[in-house]
Amino acid sequence: MITSIQELQDLCARMESSSEIALDTEFISGRYPDPVLCVVQVGFDNSDTFLIDALAFDDLSALSQVLESHDIVKIMHDAGQDLCLIANRSGAVPQNIFDVKRAARLLGAGMYYSLQEIVNTFLGIRLSKKHQWSDWLQRPLSKAQIRYAKLDVQYLHQIRDGLLSRAHKMGRQSWIQSEMLLYNDPVFYTPLTSAEKVLRLSAAYGLRPAQRAAVASVVNWRTHVSETRSIHPKKLLKDVDILRVAHRECVDIESVRKACPGLPRQYHPTIAQRVEKALKTPDHQCPPSLAKRPLTSLDHAKVHLMQSLVALRAHEHAIEPDLIGSSSKMRDFVLDPEHPPKVFLDGWRREIIGVDLMDMIQGRCSIEIQDGVPTVVRPT
Repeated sequence: MITSIQELQDLCARMESSSEIALDTEFISGRYPDPVLCVVQVGFDNSDTFLIDALAFDDLSALSQVLESHDIVKIMHDAGQDLCLIANRSGAVPQNIFDVKRAARLLGAGMYYSLQEIVNTFLGIRLSKKHQWSDWLQRPLSKAQIRYAKLDVQYLHQIRDGLLSRAHKMGRQSWIQSEMLLYNDPVFYTPLTSAEKVLRLSAAYGLRPAQRAAVASVVNWRTHVSETRSIHPKKLLKDVDILRVAHRECVDIESVRKACPGLPRQYHPTIAQRVEKALKTPDHQCPPSLAKRPLTSLDHAKVHLMQSLVALRAHEHAIEPDLIGSSSKMRDFVLDPEHPPKVFLDGWRREIIGVDLMDMIQGRCSIEIQDGVPTVVRPT
């Protein structure tokens, strides 16, 4: 285990001289308000593996140069949450990421895309995930935990080679290249605040500015108390209760009690006081509206029609429909057709679906079943 600054600096120097490294993390989630990064695994292409004890350092800024290097490929599996945790602790905006799960999905490898499945498919090796949910906060780690953590990065170099070979045969190298650019975007590492997450919920649509201020005030209180007491925020006070308090403008103890049946009585006066104060906030100082309007029945029909087109293209290219375009992205498209989600305007998605979706929503194409086969039809 890497536990000293000198050991970490030495490891970083070795990483900086490499063209590619494998990365993974072990963390604890659900027990605390935010996930706790416990271990960072580093693997080299000669199968050397190292574990960084993230609990031994105030921050991981020593990793920044490696993470931000455009010359070093960082190979990961299901990189999203791991990268956000590492970015948060290091202050880096990671670059040049190769996510083997995302690549495998793009190639229609026909698996569940867990690391177990991918390693078994490409290398014929069966990995055990027995220790995935073990206590990574304990020190020292057990020999079994250390062995498990090292195996998570040991095979990633070989998997990447196999995926790139398959991509070359399928002519989808450009698909993978464009897809991995997602991880270069600083926005990917800019998390929503706790208040923004609640204000984005559909139930927050239509709140007045001062009511949104009430939501933010109560959410910020919940975050502080949950961190102080080491309790998950939603176990203290649910999102729906916070929105109910704001909608009803609960400024007295009794109304708070009715709106928040699960909240301990000792906190009722504090919530009432916070709501009352927040409701006096000038509009220009209130949080912006983030929630999208609910879909109408006609909107739902449009979404289903677009999903049919996505399903057709997914069948043609032997990949999952959700990888091409999620339901939430199509809902965004329907709600604001003049500004389609960026995901449909760039890269391989524009090539196989973006233009057709834009034409469909503007009435320039439709889907018909011809000889038992769904077909995109354009007026002549």
